[in-house]
Amino acid sequence: MFSLPVRIFIVVTAAAYGVYKLANGEQSGYMLLAAAGIFVLGYFRYGPIRPAYMAMRRGDLDAARKHIETIKFPKLLSAESRAYLYWVNGVIAAEVSETLSYAEEQIRLAISGKLRFSNDRCIATATLARIVAKNNDVEGAMQILEQAEQIPHRDNATAYLNELRSEFEKAR
Repeated sequence: MFSLPVRIFIVVTAAAYGVYKLANGEQSGYMLLAAAGIFVLGYFRYGPIRPAYMAMRRGDLDAARKHIETIKFPKLLSAESRAYLYWVNGVIAAEVSETLSYAEEQIRLAISGKLRFSNDRCIATATLARIVAKNNDVEGAMQILEQAEQIPHRDNATAYLNELRSEFEKAR
């Protein structure tokens, strides 16, 4: 979870020192080059998804957007990271009323992806219900909310689901 400049510094330092050790005949230089490679691989597989997701959970969508914008090659992300990327993209897009169909599409991709925990799947499904309700389809949102309630979840998700249910019942 290092920032990009720190990652670049670590990679360059480890690679340079590894090359230096190899030039002096020390085999431990290979370990440093491998460490640099792991940092590069980690960046392309996981990127800044976790910080973006945590910013989204805090409600800081500007920070989440900044983290997401640094992803240059989303196809190289792991399937799990891509699911969370779709989720964050959907939540960011839902804030703009003109992009609700895009937001819905992104959340559906996240739900069909490899979210790590069933609690996350439940909350993402509830988020989809909220987006569908924003799109003036309260009945469809209620059906999606019922699906979300069937997914195993924690108490914090139960509170969110109850909040959404009361919102939707008022909107009927």
